[in-house]
Amino acid sequence: MKALIYYGPKDIRLEEIPKPVAGPGDVIVKVMRAGICGSDIKAYLTDGASVGIFPKGTFDLDGQIGHEMVGVVDEVGNEVKGISIGDRVFVNPTICKRSGMMTCDMSGAFSEYVHVEDAAYGYNLLQLSDSTTFDEAVMTEPLSVATHGKNVAGIKPHEHVVIYGAGTIGLCALEACLSVGCKMPVVVDVNADRLKVVEELGGSSFNPTDGIAISDFLMEHFGCEINPFGDKKVDVDAYIDCAGAGSILDDIVKMSKPGARIAIVAVYKKPVTFDMVPFGSGQLTMRGFLGYENSDVLEAYNNIDQHRNHISRLVTHQFPIDRGVEAFETACDPASGAIKVVINYEL
Repeated sequence: MKALIYYGPKDIRLEEIPKPVAGPGDVIVKVMRAGICGSDIKAYLTDGASVGIFPKGTFDLDGQIGHEMVGVVDEVGNEVKGISIGDRVFVNPTICKRSGMMTCDMSGAFSEYVHVEDAAYGYNLLQLSDSTTFDEAVMTEPLSVATHGKNVAGIKPHEHVVIYGAGTIGLCALEACLSVGCKMPVVVDVNADRLKVVEELGGSSFNPTDGIAISDFLMEHFGCEINPFGDKKVDVDAYIDCAGAGSILDDIVKMSKPGARIAIVAVYKKPVTFDMVPFGSGQLTMRGFLGYENSDVLEAYNNIDQHRNHISRLVTHQFPIDRGVEAFETACDPASGAIKVVINYEL
């Protein structure tokens, strides 16, 4: 089978490797779509080890990479129950191997076939309905990440929400919030093209470079509350940080109303500081984040299956596996306008 093999930054090679064979409790999935994630991009550009992607031969790993995938069951082990050849499935990469999260980003989505160990519906596989296309379903994994961010923040229908970052996860967070009934969530970014997408999806956009203070914009958009000390604070219930840059956290803390919640989805590259006085006196809550849970996957997929969002709008580029390196170059190029680049095995 064809597979993209990782040898290091800027060194991904399309190779022919043996097709995996299912053990008694396993299945083999023929991949139909695979998305290029931010962690894949980081490995390609600079440093794979920091995101759990290691060159071929390291720790005896085979160099197969990729983790956002949907496909068709091609082979079923003789001890597997309830899964049939031909089933259309989403593969949960965090538990598709017995090594779990340790090798999540090297699950093999950029290979024609993927070995799913200890396969079971409701565990590491989700059967797709006939009404869901592969172009929609390939967004289940990033939408699950964003949905977990929404749920970590405890966001309820019709609450006021601000999302920092209009990358794939930030836009998926917007979709997750819109799907539960939040009205006009605000997405903050400096990329005008991405902010146009925010408006198309049904959110509101704010560009810090426009010369308007974000607190003034949010008070105009959502209103304000007066804290116990008589200070005006923005009427925002929850923030999802998908950007992880600069003074974002300090800005949030200083303008937040009492009881506001903050979910940190972004991976910060440097330590940050923020003012603990308004954080403490405002009784704010800040929560960290890791991956997603099965409940997040089910919520994300159900929102896709019920067409409660426009998630396939985020798939901007598709390439056949033979042009996999070109796909990575496109995903890494800001000038390409790419949001989600997908390997389409039907091309």
